[in-house]
Amino acid sequence: MLTTATYARGGRRATISVERIDTFLEYTDTIVNFPGILALDGDRLVLSANHARHGDFEGEPLRTFLSEDNGANWTLLGLDSPFLDAHPLTGENFLTFAGGNRGYMRDGTVTHIDVHQADLERRSWSRREGPMHAIMQTADPTFRWRRWSGSGELLENRLITVENTPWETGSYENYARILELGNGELLTVIGVLAGAPPRLPGVDRRGRPHYNMRFSVAIVRSHDNGKTWEATTALHPWEHEQVYGPHDRAVDEGFDEADLEIASNGDLVLIMRSGSFSPLFQTRSSDGGDTWSEPENAGWPAVKPRLHLLPNGVLAGISGRGGYGHPQVTHVMLSLDGTGKHWETPFPFHTGPGCSYTSTFVKDGQLNVVFSHSDFTSEMGTNRLPSQRIRRAVINVEVEDA
Repeated sequence: MLTTATYARGGRRATISVERIDTFLEYTDTIVNFPGILALDGDRLVLSANHARHGDFEGEPLRTFLSEDNGANWTLLGLDSPFLDAHPLTGENFLTFAGGNRGYMRDGTVTHIDVHQADLERRSWSRREGPMHAIMQTADPTFRWRRWSGSGELLENRLITVENTPWETGSYENYARILELGNGELLTVIGVLAGAPPRLPGVDRRGRPHYNMRFSVAIVRSHDNGKTWEATTALHPWEHEQVYGPHDRAVDEGFDEADLEIASNGDLVLIMRSGSFSPLFQTRSSDGGDTWSEPENAGWPAVKPRLHLLPNGVLAGISGRGGYGHPQVTHVMLSLDGTGKHWETPFPFHTGPGCSYTSTFVKDGQLNVVFSHSDFTSEMGTNRLPSQRIRRAVINVEVEDA
């Protein structure tokens, strides 16, 4: 994998390099996947991760840790922590930072909308029944909203309902940034399987009932700093052409695992997964989120893309995917002018087995990418790894303008 690369376009030259790769968590007795990072004031970080093979019918225990020294040391947190929440039925923590909508607000607080609908707090589900999004459809688009201070004090924990959703039932999975547009305006994206999916013949690779699941995203906004929300635009895969490659192959999933960022020219850029192997798709708004362009193929396959407009004006897109994580290729793609209208060839800085899901933050101008190096969906030991790890790459992007 690469440790440095230089790109040039339009009179701008950018050099990207890996300063170092740290190990956050390491195990020899359990697989670890889906890291999620929450950056607080100073050197405080909160890290959640699933501790099991992904897809285990017995579940994937979620553990959460706190670091006071930028990841050098970690302390396991208990259910009395403001960064954990016990499920009313199981008593197990269900608050993950690998998913959910999250915003770093101008007042120094951190906001978060949980990854799934609040209806799941009142219901239990087993993987043996089938995929969650097929089984756990709900007519209630209500979510849990949280807000912490920069030091980690829990300031808000309440329910919000998204009004005007253009479907009768849905099952939700959220990942996007919460953008603060000013004057109490917040904007983000929710992911939804809108309506019960059709059942397919046979069973899936885990022996469960098989469904044709096509995901959508919806832009949602608040005019009162997060108190109330409404859906304003929905992007459904059946309303847009989603094909790729020389044979116009259809994508697998539709639109999901979206992220948002305000580009250097003020546009809102929305980027989305379309499947396990198909390319990302992207749309933009030039009027503050009122209207959106036709989604376009962004050129590179990936899951759970993350966007960051760096302090130097470069827009970074971070993601990963290999052959369903075997191996994963974790990479950063750059838009040198910060608009996202052109992406350079991705900079791959890590390969190996893992879940391909990254969690990111920017600190002191450096891009921090947290990822897994693990057996993921395989039995432990399949890839002959000496240990199962959650790691962090610290990446520099230096710019020279003509």
